[in-house]
Amino acid sequence: MADSVRQENVGDIIHIRALLEISNICYRNCAYCGLRSANNNLTRYAMEIENIEKTGKLAFDNGYKTIVLQSGESNIYDIEKFAEMVNRLSSIGLIVTLSLGELSYNQLKLLKAAGANRYLLKFETADEKIYSSLHKGHYLSERLECLSYIKELGYEVGSGFLVGLPCESEEIVIKNLALLENLQCDMAGIGVFIPHKETPLKDIKCGSVEVTKKCIAITRLLLPKCNIPITTSLSEFGDKYSMFFGGANVIMQNITPQNLVENYQIYPKNSVKIDMVKDRENLVQNLIRLNRIPL
Repeated sequence: MADSVRQENVGDIIHIRALLEISNICYRNCAYCGLRSANNNLTRYAMEIENIEKTGKLAFDNGYKTIVLQSGESNIYDIEKFAEMVNRLSSIGLIVTLSLGELSYNQLKLLKAAGANRYLLKFETADEKIYSSLHKGHYLSERLECLSYIKELGYEVGSGFLVGLPCESEEIVIKNLALLENLQCDMAGIGVFIPHKETPLKDIKCGSVEVTKKCIAITRLLLPKCNIPITTSLSEFGDKYSMFFGGANVIMQNITPQNLVENYQIYPKNSVKIDMVKDRENLVQNLIRLNRIPL
């Protein structure tokens, strides 16, 4: 049913997004995340703004139309210089998506004026108690307020949640889906919880891949025109393309420099060799074999 709704509303195009993980520095201490500030067994990095711009332009020259700049929450970058870089990337025709965590209204406004098109901020869970237990000192209401700023400022809004967090019931999964619908997201990313050895949740079992797939399909039914990616966490289970037949129409291609990519581990990831040009070429060919239109 989701595949039929996808076909009717967004067609056979698969949007390829270049994912650049610009910094793994984070001041928050989220219980499920390998980038958490208490993880001292991680080499921290922050790409220079000049290198972010250079990599973005190289991605554009190699066929990527959208770049996702993702980082931990740190405010490590000078926001005005960062906005200038966003403006330069936007001016060449590159669509800039930001995923930098919770920012102030004025910071978001500055980045939007600079040319940022989209902002991704996942709420992770719609249950206030679970959210507060996983994000000590932070609250779901703060997250939702930031999402309201993003929408008010005219960004395309991206959000989503994890499947399989501790104490999660079917009722909470339904609440997660209802919140996505209520937010009227332009992009919805649903990932599988994967425990990281450097977090308090290291002994919790992985979330259900099957439930994650069902949530992606239901999201397509709730938000027919939404852009829905096959999230990178779902891809870790060796099932990279099946949800293109279950509602998804977006895929992220990691272009983070090789010397940095292994240190951006929100969850444990299989080691990969990054080749911006060949990776895109291979992905395009694989999508064509699926009778989809890569963009």
